[in-house]
Amino acid sequence: MDPSRRSRGFCVGAVIACAVAAGAVRAAEPPTVKACGHHDYPPWNWRDGQQIVGACATVAKRAIERLGYRVDLGYVGPWKRCQEMVAVGDVDVNICAFRNAEREGYSVFAEPRMGTNRIAIFVGPHWPRERRFERWQDLEGLRTAVVLGVSTGQTFDDFLATRTQVQRVATVRQMLLMLDAHRIDFVPFGHEAGLMEIERNGFAGRLVPLEQAALVGELYVSVSKKSPLAARIQEVGAYFARPAYARELELLLEEHHRRYIDTRPVEAARPRER
Repeated sequence: MDPSRRSRGFCVGAVIACAVAAGAVRAAEPPTVKACGHHDYPPWNWRDGQQIVGACATVAKRAIERLGYRVDLGYVGPWKRCQEMVAVGDVDVNICAFRNAEREGYSVFAEPRMGTNRIAIFVGPHWPRERRFERWQDLEGLRTAVVLGVSTGQTFDDFLATRTQVQRVATVRQMLLMLDAHRIDFVPFGHEAGLMEIERNGFAGRLVPLEQAALVGELYVSVSKKSPLAARIQEVGAYFARPAYARELELLLEEHHRRYIDTRPVEAARPRER
């Protein structure tokens, strides 16, 4: 045989062998599910560069990857955008959220819950000392703000929408600035997340949570009804039913609290708006 033909034949065979090997490697790779979460809610989850990180991100990855998947937590956009993408099936998993009627329309929820979140009422220096908060009705008629896409559960959402004056804002910082400037009267927000954001944004000592919580809500991992993973939602939920899970979550919240404080410098508060 012509040596040049033999050489060409060898090269073609090598290329085919490499292609077959690459195909085998790709076939062995686990399928990927896309996940998203709130971009600004530490220590549960927040945006760090182009990734969503936090306690929710960690436990969602562990619960799903043990089923043979890879979880992609690359940032897809702010919280409202995350939920819109879950609704249309462009994202498979919402890693951490309250349940409400809208979300139940497009998602299935892993049972049991993945955690609980104390929702506090934060107030500023203009809150009257004599004003008491002991029940939701004490907030009637007051001004408040909520970040776009945020829910604190259907019942409290409905109360805020019908019995208070709600403004929707883009960021937590914007909400805190409005509270400090007395453009709103109170902010309902996660107790720990709120304290961390107040510290980071330079409002420590000026914005504080009231003693009485508005509620203690349940947080869930949910999956788009348009995702193939929806059929395995009970297996996802089994991770949170383990006896060791409560301690695991407690340690993760402590770890991510430290991580957030260590990597996010405190910002100086903007002068009060007049």
